[in-house]
Amino acid sequence: MTARQRRVLHLLVDEYIQTKAPVPSARIAEGLGLSPALARYELIALEEMGYLTKPHASAGRVPTRQGFRQYSLSLLPPRPLPEATRRRLERALEGAREPEAFLVKVAVGLSGYPALLRLQPRRAPKLLQVHLSPLPEGTLAVLVLEGGRVKEVRLPLVLPQETLRRAEEALTGPLETLPAAPKGLEDLFAHLSRALASGFALRYREGLSEALKEPEAKDPGFLERLVALYEEGGEDLLTPPGRVDVRVGEVEGLALVQAGFQKGEWLGELTLIGPLRMRYAEALSVAFSLSQVYTGQHAD
Repeated sequence: MTARQRRVLHLLVDEYIQTKAPVPSARIAEGLGLSPALARYELIALEEMGYLTKPHASAGRVPTRQGFRQYSLSLLPPRPLPEATRRRLERALEGAREPEAFLVKVAVGLSGYPALLRLQPRRAPKLLQVHLSPLPEGTLAVLVLEGGRVKEVRLPLVLPQETLRRAEEALTGPLETLPAAPKGLEDLFAHLSRALASGFALRYREGLSEALKEPEAKDPGFLERLVALYEEGGEDLLTPPGRVDVRVGEVEGLALVQAGFQKGEWLGELTLIGPLRMRYAEALSVAFSLSQVYTGQHAD
């Protein structure tokens, strides 16, 4: 791809993101100061290379998945948010009662896209205490973990209060793993062990309604795929700390902007979800800057 073809592609993608409509060659010629014939020539070349497609013979052109990907990767590394904005976010985050929930709300507000935050410990935290409370249909186990984290688990066991008290006494930590179950507590300890083995990953999500504002949401298939991705939270592997990724079309019709980070003993990933026609520059800036604000880093 030549430098001029790259400018043509990037202008066309910008126009398509803003207008949501195929872009005519006249707009490219006007925007880049090219002759109409030269603009058409370069558009045909980009179409032959797989970066553009023409929905109808008389219509303008739209980017393909490959075109969106080339465009989005050209925006790396992202531009950080303005310093004044970052400072305000730092102060707000420090005063937030639940910083992680606050972070995803801010990500949605700044980007206009659904946001996911995934956190997982670099190692399994020690178990400090277990609080057990009877429920009509079972038992509520509140696991107090190293680092101040809490995990709640509903167990399908109806047990007397005295049995629960004995279990709590046997589970006073810190514990790397569960001890052998005292007599009569085997079933309870087995359920707790499975709960601990299920992992300590934390997920926060916000902004699904933002996706309904996109024209693509009129397609039931698009909406179904987006909701599934929003609910499932993506793959188990997280984006490495300090890295920002763009994943275009790996799930049909969707684009992901992901920023990885590390905070203390926790690894994390902030993800923004949008259509292929995503406002990539804004999304990259938001994901990158918020991951830095959350971890107390500063932009270069």
